[in-house]
Order: sequence, then C-alpha cells, then structure tokens
Amino acid sequence: MSDWTTTAGRPHEMRLRLDSYPVIDAIQARYGDMDSNAHLNNLALESLHENARATMNRSLFTDIYDVTTRRLRLVTSQNAVHFLAEVHWPGTIQTGAGVGRIGRTSFVASTGLFVDGNCVGVCDTVLVLLGDDGPVPIPDDRLAALETVRLGTRR
Repeated sequence: MSDWTTTAGRPHEMRLRLDSYPVIDAIQARYGDMDSNAHLNNLALESLHENARATMNRSLFTDIYDVTTRRLRLVTSQNAVHFLAEVHWPGTIQTGAGVGRIGRTSFVASTGLFVDGNCVGVCDTVLVLLGDDGPVPIPDDRLAALETVRLGTRR
C-alpha cells in the first residue's frame, strides 16, 4: 500500500543558511569519494553529515565514543537526508550542526553541508541515549548542553 511509506518534507528555509547552525566546521572533499559522474556520491555526503554530528556529540557528551569509560551510548534510530545539489572534488565543504529537537531519551542532530555559501544537503538524525538495559533519560547536565546548540543559537 502506498500509505505505508513515509518521506520527509522539504527542509525549512533557515536550514539552508550556515548561520543557522551553532557548530560550524570545514572538511575537504576526498578524491576517492567521487562517483562515475565526477561528483561526490551520496554515501560520501552522508558520511560528512555523520562526521559533523559526531564532532558535535563529542563536545556535548565527552566520553560517548570512548568504549573504555563510557556508561551510555548514542545510537541512530532514524535518519533523513536531503541531497540538494551536486558536490565536486576538489573543494572545501563547510559543515553546520545543531540540535533540532530534544526529547526525554533522544534528540535530533541536525546538520547542513555548504559549498561556496550554498547549501548542498541537510540531514536530521534521531539519536537515542542507551544504557545497558535500553533507552535512558538524558541527564539534566546533558540536556542543558544540548540546549546550547539548538538550531538558531550561536555559540
């Protein structure tokens, strides 16, 4: 049945502006990420979104990726990507990251990719905080940290 599927609507216009994101970084396009059409393939672009959100997450949950000390983990439960324009090599891609929504045990990490000031893609990823027995409430100090990087706030 056609009503069994879900799709994400077009991104809000503010998501297309780098200055809407509180965490900004840059990364170089890699030659090996090109496809036969001479542009970066979609998986490469998704990996740039992943890197942007992981960098943000590491600053908010300092031990989240240290398997020797972490008590909690972040896992992806949903991922929606909009590919808005082609990206070519060589080039510098600016990344923007922030938090779009905060729930009890999860939050939405929202990222954007920009080339020469133009948005080439946005991504929203639902990340769930897990303990040994499943989802756990986000601790108050981490909720406060997430609030500092809400979309539309500048660091």
